[in-house]
Amino acid sequence: MKSAFTYWPSSFIIVLFSFLLILIPSSSGGQDQVPLRIVSLAPNITREIYDLGAQGLLVGVTSYSPVKAGPSKQLVGSPVRINVEKTYSLRPQLVLASTDCNSKSDVETLKKLGCKVHVFNGCESFACMCTAFKELGVMLGRSQRAEDIIGETRAQIDIIQAKIHGRKSLKVFWQLGENPIVTASDATFSGELLRRAGCVNIFGDAPIHYPRVNAEEVIKRNPDVIVVVSQMGSGSTGSVWGRFGVISAVSKKRVYDLSADMVCQPTPVMYLKAYKAVVALLYPGIL
Repeated sequence: MKSAFTYWPSSFIIVLFSFLLILIPSSSGGQDQVPLRIVSLAPNITREIYDLGAQGLLVGVTSYSPVKAGPSKQLVGSPVRINVEKTYSLRPQLVLASTDCNSKSDVETLKKLGCKVHVFNGCESFACMCTAFKELGVMLGRSQRAEDIIGETRAQIDIIQAKIHGRKSLKVFWQLGENPIVTASDATFSGELLRRAGCVNIFGDAPIHYPRVNAEEVIKRNPDVIVVVSQMGSGSTGSVWGRFGVISAVSKKRVYDLSADMVCQPTPVMYLKAYKAVVALLYPGIL
């Protein structure tokens, strides 16, 4: 007796089995599949996605990202104020957020709408950045690339540290903003940058991460170098410290400006760039 399949065209049988394969769930339950539509709610995460070469997966980004929004990557608001409706309309398979800049209410609203959201904790150390970067690499199917980037970054940091080993420790005031004047303690990645550069952070002992200080306190601690982290074109360097010649950094003309975009992005690649920038200011000609 002939099988019923004998009378079916072979092309129909192929289509039928292909359809059945789609219906049968994989053994991984889809957990290992790379999301094809991603919305990034944090500029540093967007930058890391580009570092991993996975920018083709992005369909939504925020302002202050290293890429301009456009037809393929639409703007979904600012990091601190997400347009939830816009984000949802992009039908993301994964939304990436950070406790550094995204509000908990925005994240919870997106989850209630059915969006899959992964929230990274804010990092205040290079080790934390590397851990988060590896995690992102796994999620995007780019584990090896993440490992390679971290390995190269660490190697370059080690080479620079060897060059500055044994040099005189400079006292540094790290300024964030002008009104009010804010600095960073040793418990921040800015403080870690200074330690790696062989320097003493004059407010490293502050009990909170980003304390407010005044000019009198800076004068009292008399830094050898002042690094002003500011938005490009703000002109904050001269406007604050030029009249305080009693400070060693001012009298020796060692007050420098650094772009906030350079030293306020907690990613492994940007950490290395920031480290190089700081070392180049502190030790001219060493790199």
